[in-house]
Amino acid sequence: MATAISLFATINAQTKSLAKTTWALQTFNTDGSAVFKKAKSIKFPSEEPKFDFLQFEADQKFHTGNSCFHMTGTYHVYEDNQVELNEGMADMSSDCKEPKTLNGTYSFKIDKDILKLIPVKN
Repeated sequence: MATAISLFATINAQTKSLAKTTWALQTFNTDGSAVFKKAKSIKFPSEEPKFDFLQFEADQKFHTGNSCFHMTGTYHVYEDNQVELNEGMADMSSDCKEPKTLNGTYSFKIDKDILKLIPVKN
């Protein structure tokens, strides 16, 4: 029973490390990995960020996009610092080039104000 409680506490702490955080894209690599820098929270739908972003909500929903593209989806955090991102609904202006999006399972590491996502190969 103590092991189950410890595992739940670990997963809950990992989920909280992403919940209510906003990240500005720094680099998106050809291997699908990405590096983000912590940013100010975005208030949807009234704010339109001028940068490529990834924002995690407390209810396991996320937002991603930029000033002309916005997508919502769901996320789930697993043990071993893995997060699964599932694309949802998207809205894009007609003159917009769709940014690269994140979909699938990633290992994540947070170091101070930097978030690194690395795709998990199946």
